[in-house]
Amino acid sequence: MTQVRGATASVPRPRRTPRQLAQAVQRGRHVAQALRHLDAHGSEPGAALVAEALARFLVARCDSHHAGWRVVRQVVVESATDAPWEKCARRAVPQVARDLLTMSGEGGRTPLLRAQHVAATRCAEQIAVHLDRATILSDLGLDPRPVTAERWRAAMGSAVRARSREQVARAVDSSLRD
Repeated sequence: MTQVRGATASVPRPRRTPRQLAQAVQRGRHVAQALRHLDAHGSEPGAALVAEALARFLVARCDSHHAGWRVVRQVVVESATDAPWEKCARRAVPQVARDLLTMSGEGGRTPLLRAQHVAATRCAEQIAVHLDRATILSDLGLDPRPVTAERWRAAMGSAVRARSREQVARAVDSSLRD
């Protein structure tokens, strides 16, 4: 802001480049601005760089910012299934980046909560591949049943909406019944 004869006039700041936004997001800054950038410029060449930086950021903060992911993770940990958490997180990043670019093409704004939920869902789908289905189902009090890999991934992805172990059981059961 600058003073002009007693009035305050705002001097517009130049728009950050996609590279600058990606670097800022890697440092945990300007996340909302990066989402707005994707919403407005998702089809431009630098959008993929911003989407990937956002995806890494969102996947990394699932543990601290998504209650549903924490519940699903706790269910997996308590089942004594040895899951490769970091490997699955790395594999979720490109999917989340694609999802963010897809959402940017839908028009409107992408809220941070929706983006975080997409990241948690993709993490759960990635970890599902490494889980013993029968063990998880029995730990949740559900009858073990034959389930395709794709349906199992979808069931675990839908479970991130849950906020308790019982809700995880209901979400998985409902997803597998459909």
